[in-house]
Amino acid sequence: MQGYISALNFIDQTGAVTLVDSDQHYNFSTKALDDPEDFAALAVGLNASFKLIDGRVRDLKPERLVDPDDDRTYQLPDAVSFEPTHLRDGYEILDVGRLQLSKTNRDLGKARAELASLCRALGGNTLLEVSESSELRHFMGYAFIYHTVKGYAASAGRPDERGPANASELQQSINHAEIKRRGLRHTHKAASKLALKLCGALLLLIFCAGYIYAQFV
Repeated sequence: MQGYISALNFIDQTGAVTLVDSDQHYNFSTKALDDPEDFAALAVGLNASFKLIDGRVRDLKPERLVDPDDDRTYQLPDAVSFEPTHLRDGYEILDVGRLQLSKTNRDLGKARAELASLCRALGGNTLLEVSESSELRHFMGYAFIYHTVKGYAASAGRPDERGPANASELQQSINHAEIKRRGLRHTHKAASKLALKLCGALLLLIFCAGYIYAQFV
């Protein structure tokens, strides 16, 4: 089968190959290559031949390999892109934050906008593995629907010889320290909430035990 490399994620070492005569694409990993180390020498846009065995890409052979040490240049997306998977079509992912980010708001559009703004602030231009969920919350006798949007901040670029950004810049753009700090803060906050719930349950149990004891004294 003949196709071209249509997406790459150098962090997870996964990619996608699209058939030349259709829009059908197939995801692949380093196992699709004869030498897994050749993954670093792939590039979006390269023509490649491959076999499809049991729905999996095998014997992937690009027409050529690029020098992974070359500081390739890229065009950047105009706005933060929300991707449901860990790949973005036409782009190469060069850095990814390892902790999931989230924003919650009663307005779904605002939740998405806030998450996009946070992604930008942390050095990303793409959100990967994006998911959206809703929950009903009660307050003062009223019920409100809150929307939560989650995703991983990533740095992505489309290969372009005249692009303003280079690979070394994109590989160091994500603020991993701040993402880790936010993750730890979220963990501590969740632990505090759990501790409060447990204390409340314990107090209720003590109250009930005291009430029952008083009835028999």
